[in-house]
Amino acid sequence: MLKVAVHNLGDITVIRCTGRLAFGYADKLPSAILKCPSGQIAVLDLAEVTEIDAAGIGVLVSVRNRAKASGVGLKLMNLTPRVENLLERMCLRSSFEICSVREMLGLLCRALEQSQFVNVNLGVDGSDRALDDGERVLAQSA
Repeated sequence: MLKVAVHNLGDITVIRCTGRLAFGYADKLPSAILKCPSGQIAVLDLAEVTEIDAAGIGVLVSVRNRAKASGVGLKLMNLTPRVENLLERMCLRSSFEICSVREMLGLLCRALEQSQFVNVNLGVDGSDRALDDGERVLAQSA
């Protein structure tokens, strides 16, 4: 089974895949890409893909084509050795843009800058009581 978790961060959508990207299990991934608005960047996080086969590679190619057709930039992140090896053997490695850790940090920083909220770990909530260490307050940035 493939689980797909979608996290929207400004104009970046991180799609975390967990499980089997294989025949009969990868049908959720294309629909997640279709939900991304044009002009966004979709990053597929493949760190927790436990199995991949030729059908899974076919789904990645299909997702790449759908993203391109709808104006969504697609990047792969955290390729497991198995995924990277299959892409190499099928001569598809150069067909995908691979997101490095440095680039991902840059994308996340940009998304945070675009966010209209700032996370404050400690502070006072206006009721004259101090917040516990675990509490969070969302404050609008000026």
